[in-house]
Amino acid sequence: MSEARTSPESALTAIPSPGSHPAPVGAEVEIWWSRVDVGNLSGSLRSELTSHLDPDRVAKIGRYRRPEDRDRGLAAHSLLRRVLSAVTGTPPPAVELGSFCISCDEQGHGKPYLRTGGTSQPVEINLSHSGEIVIVALAAPGVQVGVDVEQGRTVDWEAMRSSIFADQEWAATERRTDREHRRLFTWARKESSVKASGHGLSLPLRDVVTVEETDGTWSASMPAGVGRVAGADLDLAPDVAAAVAVLREQGWPEPPVLHQVQIGLAGG
Repeated sequence: MSEARTSPESALTAIPSPGSHPAPVGAEVEIWWSRVDVGNLSGSLRSELTSHLDPDRVAKIGRYRRPEDRDRGLAAHSLLRRVLSAVTGTPPPAVELGSFCISCDEQGHGKPYLRTGGTSQPVEINLSHSGEIVIVALAAPGVQVGVDVEQGRTVDWEAMRSSIFADQEWAATERRTDREHRRLFTWARKESSVKASGHGLSLPLRDVVTVEETDGTWSASMPAGVGRVAGADLDLAPDVAAAVAVLREQGWPEPPVLHQVQIGLAGG
């Protein structure tokens, strides 16, 4: 497998003020992410994150049983809305989001998108979270993007092999000394691919077959009629596997730009 790709930027970044950040253009993809002390956020920080959301999202997150899940949801959706506010100038709680499932052609679930009231989108979006990590991807209008993150954890890979991995993918990880971590990256690649396609997990992950490209990126063939994606691994932290994909027949022209922000850490 290829090594993870990253931008040179590694210092913490402040989220720009509303309306001050340009949307990606052309083949640009931006990644905004944070490590969050889930389950241990202060009451004041939870209130601040809640203030960025709309009432429906607040109610949905409030139904999560575990404090860790509530904190993760608050952080991820606050990050998404604040970044979109930076692009559009709309205050975070007034940012209108929808979701659409291409598999069943229905609104209300599936891939998120920014509601504008018009026919065109100023930016394409996706988000993911796992463990302490929350992540948002932005792409130019019309560039269908998907992102996935998997924080390191113990996985019974043998039990999941037949449902996730194509035979050649499993064989490739078997040759690695870091096979457990590389399997997490393969999983993230597949999840980001199905999210980019708009079909999500209605597509069997085993039928999404990833291959290495010569420039250190990867691509994935999808089930018939869905298309193909180009992707890049994201170097976020040693215990994290993450990947971003765009629905594209061939080639990833430039590395995604990474922005790490601070949510819920000491001094944050």
